[in-house]
Amino acid sequence: MSSPRAALLVSGLISFVALGSGMAITGAALPVYERLFSIDTATSGWLVSTLWIGCLCGVVAMFFAGERISPRIALSGIVLGAVLLAVAPTWGLTVLGAAVFGFGYGMVAAVFNTRLLVCWAESGPSKVSMLNAVFSAGAILAPWVFGLIGGDPRPIFWAMAAIGVAGFVVAGPVPDTGLVRRAEARGFTLHLPSLGFALVGVSTEASLAGLGPTALIRTGVAEDKAAVLLSLFFIAALVARVGMILFAHRVPDFAVYVIAVAWAALCALGAAAVSAPFFFPLIGVSAGLFFQGAFVPATRKMGDDPRVSPIILGLGLVGASVAPPVYARLMDALGPHGFFWLIAGMTGAASLAALAAWRGMMR
Repeated sequence: MSSPRAALLVSGLISFVALGSGMAITGAALPVYERLFSIDTATSGWLVSTLWIGCLCGVVAMFFAGERISPRIALSGIVLGAVLLAVAPTWGLTVLGAAVFGFGYGMVAAVFNTRLLVCWAESGPSKVSMLNAVFSAGAILAPWVFGLIGGDPRPIFWAMAAIGVAGFVVAGPVPDTGLVRRAEARGFTLHLPSLGFALVGVSTEASLAGLGPTALIRTGVAEDKAAVLLSLFFIAALVARVGMILFAHRVPDFAVYVIAVAWAALCALGAAAVSAPFFFPLIGVSAGLFFQGAFVPATRKMGDDPRVSPIILGLGLVGASVAPPVYARLMDALGPHGFFWLIAGMTGAASLAALAAWRGMMR
């Protein structure tokens, strides 16, 4: 690699393919696990929640020990978790594998997003967009391959482990690249509105990816078609993220978030009232914008202290851990389209709150 920061970028790009695959295949595989282990949707939904709880724990580890956690240490978690998911013969071990993978996921997200923002300076937001774009690529490929091979998630998990190993190898020369130590940081300011917006954005993205296929099936969509629609959802997210690579430096950072929640509200309303198969993939545009739309302005508001990224990610992941099981339990009472009504209500409220906070967030 020509430079440590280039190696950091390439390792991150490789690693985020595995992260995207893990998020997408977990949701797509829920109906398989329901049949295999004779469990209901409310129980299987905990697999998605467990992944995000593990992710939250990884972010907490970064808060307390971020200066000592290198990219290679973070990547070890996703490799081990993917291997556990590939071999797990019981529901309990499957959940354990999701927790370990999630733990590595949280550390990898905190390490690479923050360090690339720092070491690439003005082009940092575009590099974060690149991470999100390859994340979407993994999220597109995983359910697509899952459908091609007959609905067996194990080969996907083995591939994720191999990708994690590749990222581990490339990350060798970059243990401290982009690391800002607390003694060098310019300060730390807690900004609650930024954290609230991150919570809503990340939890909505996690719920759409994790419960979207199940919600589609409940509206009458076949399992194989639901997997295809999930891939289309992530294709839309990829298109949005590629667009941000080109235009991130030209669009006000918080405007990205406002666009994301407003578009999600409109599409979720369309999915609930008109056609779930048509509107669900379109919500992927919002999924492609949520993270950057929340993370970049929150970082600008809160400073470059190494604790900032774990706090932003952690609050978002609290929502990602809690929201899927809550939606899974509430959506039945609202009929076959209940999930989409819930998403429409949440993102509609977030749109109004974001518009009300516009002036303060843009300063």
